[in-house]
Amino acid sequence: MPVKITNAPSGAALVWNKEDDPRAYISQAVNTGRLEAALTALGLDSYSDIVNLEAEHRAEILRGTAALNADLTRRVRALTVACRESGMTWGVLAVHLTDDMTQRSTARSTYEAGVRQLGQTHLPMTTYAWSIEARKADGQDEMQALYSGTITSASEALARRDAEYRVAQQGWTPITTTLTPVPDEG
Repeated sequence: MPVKITNAPSGAALVWNKEDDPRAYISQAVNTGRLEAALTALGLDSYSDIVNLEAEHRAEILRGTAALNADLTRRVRALTVACRESGMTWGVLAVHLTDDMTQRSTARSTYEAGVRQLGQTHLPMTTYAWSIEARKADGQDEMQALYSGTITSASEALARRDAEYRVAQQGWTPITTTLTPVPDEG
């Protein structure tokens, strides 16, 4: 990471150069006081600390923290889309976003918000009908099953991965996967 924070006994120093911040977002966060406000909010020990602040100071901290939060939310969405496009699964995304693999719906909604934010021309979504022939070994017997459904994804590869993951979650091993794009009804 090009931006560095160095700790010292007397405090910390934030160091970056223009190449690390070509659009001056870091500079703006520092120069407008948004970063300072957010760090102040993090450092408040309890709700009573917040209540005991002067109303004007409390409002400044809120305004700066909310503005930085909005900037970071946009970055989280873009990062989520980039990670998903590179093949990261919903479960792994959920871990990175929430520290909880079961929060896949949070990962999906963050991804979808990111796709909207990037202007869906960036990632056209396609709905696929899928069917998977799968097998499962149960002791000495081997069983086979056919699973099917629909899935909407930015690419056929991601749709295939998601469909196969759904089957694997049921304890089955995919053998053959078929994907067919579903025509738009609009």
